Amino acid sequence: MTEEEMISTLKSEFGEAILGIEDPKDHRIDVMVKEDKIVDVANFIKHEMGFTIPNMCTGTDYKDKMQVVWHVGNPEYPTLLVLKVEIDRDECIVDSLTPTWEGMNWHERETYDLLGVNFQNHPDLRRLLMPENWEGHPLREDYVYRRPTYRKPEDFA
Repeated sequence: MTEEEMISTLKSEFGEAILGIEDPKDHRIDVMVKEDKIVDVANFIKHEMGFTIPNMCTGTDYKDKMQVVWHVGNPEYPTLLVLKVEIDRDECIVDSLTPTWEGMNWHERETYDLLGVNFQNHPDLRRLLMPENWEGHPLREDYVYRRPTYRKPEDFA
């Protein structure tokens, strides 16, 4: 399947749910998807188009919105599909793609931990890098670092 065929397939299958597709470059196709259709698109590209390899999930804080991005691959093609959604920065909730690609589990947990994106239907959404009692999400544009208070074990006795 060529990159043009991939784009045509996505457009014909999902129509208005596809908000935009950037011209392919370096075997990468960026697909902007309506937030409420991300699971449908993900299931289609996995089961119908063979994109079975979850590469990563990340996000970007644009101060007025949050963008969440999943990179997935197909072992038969060099092309990488990049699924993108834009979500409300204050609500910051999007459906998890971990039920579709189990390998997205830790990637979504990292995105939650560092950016505060809440992934609905994630099987184990909790901090991955920061301590459980850490306040805030360090990669947010408005994050203010506060030096944590460290205690010795004997302080808890």
